[in-house]
Amino acid sequence: MRMLIVDDSKPMRSFLSYLANEMSFQTVEAVDGRDGLETLIRNDPKQPFDIALVDWDMPRMTGLEFVQFVRRNHDYDELKLMMVTTNNTIEKITQALEAGANDFLMKPVTKESLAEKLQILGLVA
Repeated sequence: MRMLIVDDSKPMRSFLSYLANEMSFQTVEAVDGRDGLETLIRNDPKQPFDIALVDWDMPRMTGLEFVQFVRRNHDYDELKLMMVTTNNTIEKITQALEAGANDFLMKPVTKESLAEKLQILGLVA
C-alpha cells in the first residue's frame, strides 16, 4: 500500500510517515498542496497511491484546494483522501467531505486513531 502525506510541517510529515510505515505503508511526502499535486502527476501510474493524508492549512495550495483539484481529475477516482487537521468545526468537516474527502482525522494524531480511520476506509485489517 502507498500513502502520500501532504503537510507543510516536517515534524508532522515525519510522524505520519513513521506511523504509516509501522502499518506497512510505503510513504511519499509533499510539503504543500501544490507539491502534492506535482507528486501525483509525476507518480508512476503502475504504482498508484492508495491514500493521501492532507493537512488543511498550507501555503501555496490549501488541503481543501488539493482535494477539490484531485476530485475533478478522474485519474484519481480510486485515491482515498483523508484530511488530517486541527480544523475540526462542523462547517470545516462538512466542507471537506463535500469537496470529496473520504474521511477526517483530528490532530493530534495517534497510531490508534490513524489505524481506526484506515480500517474504516478498508486499507488495513
